Amino acid sequence: MTNLLAGATIVKSTSDLFNEIIPLGRLIHMVNQKKDRLLNDYLSPLDITATQFKVLCSIRCATCITPVELKKVLSVDLGALTRMLDRLVCKGWIERQPNPHDKRGVLIQLTADGAALCEQGHKLVGQDLHQELTKNLTADEVATLEYLLKKILP
Repeated sequence: MTNLLAGATIVKSTSDLFNEIIPLGRLIHMVNQKKDRLLNDYLSPLDITATQFKVLCSIRCATCITPVELKKVLSVDLGALTRMLDRLVCKGWIERQPNPHDKRGVLIQLTADGAALCEQGHKLVGQDLHQELTKNLTADEVATLEYLLKKILP
């Protein structure tokens, strides 16, 4: 029996290549995924996902924002954001208002229910998420991690 693999080129998966080329990016991505899973767990009693919560919080910070501005803040596809906004309107958490500066555009703002949900979410998550994410780090390591991550950001 001949060895068919002798001299064969091993093709690496895209994931393997990404991990070799950008290992730090992969680690940051994995930490972000863990944070979102934890956030989903914390928010599940409120029947809201981490993604929906981030959208509501971004709107809350801006008070009134256009979909294009929100897209930039969240770094998401405008089509996906529009579908998300449609769901949030149906749940009664946000509303679209005509943009007085652009007759073709709209402004997004929280409803009273959306603002209340945002507050409930913040109280529910509190410091628990931060503590859960950093439970295996010392206080000095947390401070160093925060310092280094801030250096990466512009």
